[in-house]
Amino acid sequence: MAEKTAQIIQVRSRESFVHRFHGDGGPREIEIFEEEIRHAWADDLSITESQKLAVIRRYLGSAVKDELACYPAELIADPEKLLATLRRAYGESKSVSRLTLELHQCRQGRNEGLRMYSQRIRRKFLTLKSRQRDSGQKEANDTDLRDIFIDGILDEGLKLHLRQRRLEQPSCSFFDVREIALKLCDGGGESVKINSISCPIEEKGNNTVTRHQRGATLDLEDRLKRLEENKNEMKTDIDDIRKKIEEINLGNQKMLQKILEKLEKPSQVEPNRSERLINTANRNGTCFLCGKRGHFARECRESIATGRRQGNDRPRQ
Repeated sequence: MAEKTAQIIQVRSRESFVHRFHGDGGPREIEIFEEEIRHAWADDLSITESQKLAVIRRYLGSAVKDELACYPAELIADPEKLLATLRRAYGESKSVSRLTLELHQCRQGRNEGLRMYSQRIRRKFLTLKSRQRDSGQKEANDTDLRDIFIDGILDEGLKLHLRQRRLEQPSCSFFDVREIALKLCDGGGESVKINSISCPIEEKGNNTVTRHQRGATLDLEDRLKRLEENKNEMKTDIDDIRKKIEEINLGNQKMLQKILEKLEKPSQVEPNRSERLINTANRNGTCFLCGKRGHFARECRESIATGRRQGNDRPRQ
């Protein structure tokens, strides 16, 4: 019996297709180029750092190579630094805070399918992560992308269903909720598909309404009712405040009027008490030197010293 021999055949993995990067396609071009480069690296598990660098340079246009020649050698010496330099030169120029704000404000457009919306928000997420990585900041995680994706969905019924699923399965990823959303939607996300398990339905005449949609509508009506009540309460409070302000202004005007009246009246200052006592004493006092009334002994001495007498010419003997 012939002896069987084992033969090892090594098959070289096919290199992924990579578009040549010319640098004139805007920030989106560098994002696509980086994704294709990383896929090409992943196809060859034994690839070295120098080979990774060679793969990048192989697909660079002449204008991009001229641009890289203006950078220091240490910024283009290894693959990751070279990609970071390309992102700096041709990538998004907005700040990290601006990109974060745009990601959180991302919402599904009225004429935008759910699939297109999910792709758009993922691109914004990857752009933010690249800028955070280049600036040494903490990168956003998949949970952030999942939550922002759910909050930005236009259909309230679908949004409510995905939030409920997130509560039941906190570890679900962006991919998981996206797959659920796409299964529940027809036409690329323009309408909710009837699903007897995930979205129980009720028939009303010729209209088919999901229970989640009806619940979302009732929730919106309740919120609108509460807003109307709060608006009426705020209006009442504002009216009360205006009345109090008018009362305060009226009281201040009356008080100011009284103060002005007092200031405008002629001052009638009563004579000093000590002066009144002196005048009374001058009228009723008796001099103990001369015995005459109407002056004091001090005045009498002064008159004697100067040769003048007050009252009678002679003092009493």
